[in-house]
Amino acid sequence: MRHAVILGHRGVISSTIRAGGEPEKQKLSVATGLAGLSLDAMASVSYGPEAIVLVLALAGGAGIGFTVPVTIAIAVLLAVLVASYRQVIAAFPEGGGAYAVAKKHLSPRASLTAAASLIVDYTLNVAVSIAAGVAALTSAFPALLPYTVWIALAILGGITALNLRGIADSARVFMLPTVVFVVSIFTVIGAGLLRENPAAATAPFLADNAHTIGILLLLKAFSSGCAALTGVEAIANAVPSFKKPRVRSAQRAEVALGILLGTMLIGLAVLIEKFSLAPVPGTTVLSQLTSAALGNGVGYYVVQFSTVILLALAANTSYGGLPNLMRILADDNVLPHRFSRKSTRDVFTYGVLSLGGVGALLLIGSGGNMNTLVPLFAIGVFIGFTLAQFGMVRHWLIEQTPGWKWRLALNGFGLR
Repeated sequence: MRHAVILGHRGVISSTIRAGGEPEKQKLSVATGLAGLSLDAMASVSYGPEAIVLVLALAGGAGIGFTVPVTIAIAVLLAVLVASYRQVIAAFPEGGGAYAVAKKHLSPRASLTAAASLIVDYTLNVAVSIAAGVAALTSAFPALLPYTVWIALAILGGITALNLRGIADSARVFMLPTVVFVVSIFTVIGAGLLRENPAAATAPFLADNAHTIGILLLLKAFSSGCAALTGVEAIANAVPSFKKPRVRSAQRAEVALGILLGTMLIGLAVLIEKFSLAPVPGTTVLSQLTSAALGNGVGYYVVQFSTVILLALAANTSYGGLPNLMRILADDNVLPHRFSRKSTRDVFTYGVLSLGGVGALLLIGSGGNMNTLVPLFAIGVFIGFTLAQFGMVRHWLIEQTPGWKWRLALNGFGLR
């Protein structure tokens, strides 16, 4: 199952996983695994809540009042995702996630569909993370707004060039920026909850009933906000990377990710309703929340810069996974064999260049606007999750191990 492990891994250490495995001391603990494998998910709090607000704002101030209920619904789905992937971790300790489940219990075509959803997810992760990082930067420095696309392309070019040189990443390197970002978000939430009034001016309130609040509007807000769930599967895809006992360590990291992500999403949603924030062109919702909670002083810039850095690191994770995925597909005669060739720097050059090229096209086509790209994330999230749940339903029907009925019910609920 060596292929499955590398294919499903969306973390930064995917290129180090080999059939023989690395020394135990180089394996991931719960903390380093959380930092190395959850950057996509953690960074999504910078654009997930905004995706919800942009849809609900169509109904004016009354629509913004549904931000918390919609976010709670997403948090419930997150809980189902975490519980389901904990079962995938236990059932497939060799890793591989949705790909491994589909390959064993569904069909080759289903496994390729899972692989295709990963390709979409990897590529969008690069474009969305960079666009969101630039949005955070231009929110702090509005004078840079006219140069959004050029800044995004410059960052993309720099990340691509570094990966062509064979820069090796480590989960431990990402510990500090991840901790700073998480602490910053919780500081914003805590300070915002303690304030009766915004510390700085926010956008004017929206008029109530600007548009009818219907079920379709709420469903659209829900689906858009589900972009915040991208990357939740990464830990389940990389179980062999954890220290022994691998299954238990991976499961704990998965639960920790779910708790942190769910708490941040709900906390930010509460602040959005409390301060009645409205979308403002050129300024992210997270920037408005930070300004309202902390003012426009040093704390504001710490949050903005930590967001930019984490989003850049989140974009870089795709360069550790997609070239390996394309190499595996090339070995299976699905892609041209040139994608399986390495350069003298031990880099899959064609995979790196392809990712950079498609990412550039997405950034140019969207004008560097993250809100144009974010809704597309739902494609990869739901396809991979649905295939994993369907495969796990068949898994429990075949295995029927102790407790299989309630596990079957959980995966069946996730499938619905």
